[in-house]
Amino acid sequence: MRPSSERTYAELMRELVGRVASFRTGYLALLELRLEATRRPELRDVLTERVRADVDANVACHEASGLPGDATAVTLLMLTLNWLIVEQLTLPDVFTEAEREQLVTAAVERVVAVAGE
Repeated sequence: MRPSSERTYAELMRELVGRVASFRTGYLALLELRLEATRRPELRDVLTERVRADVDANVACHEASGLPGDATAVTLLMLTLNWLIVEQLTLPDVFTEAEREQLVTAAVERVVAVAGE
């Protein structure tokens, strides 16, 4: 992958993490909904369908964008960054802002590099 593409991709992911984390109440409400879905099969079915559709839409958007990485890379980044956001919202002092940015960059570099092999 070209370094400029990697930098652009990492910057986009850092911006995404920042935007999602800034909507604290909404993200935490979704987390609570996921926990409730473990107790309510009907909710789990609906939420599973919705989340699967979001994953598919994100993969399709990524593939259409021309950014590096395959569907597995996109999914791995989603999973990785989601947990980083959970850390930021629930235990904000675990990582500094600079550490979070470095982690996002490292995730993009490593996941996308493996996908490009």
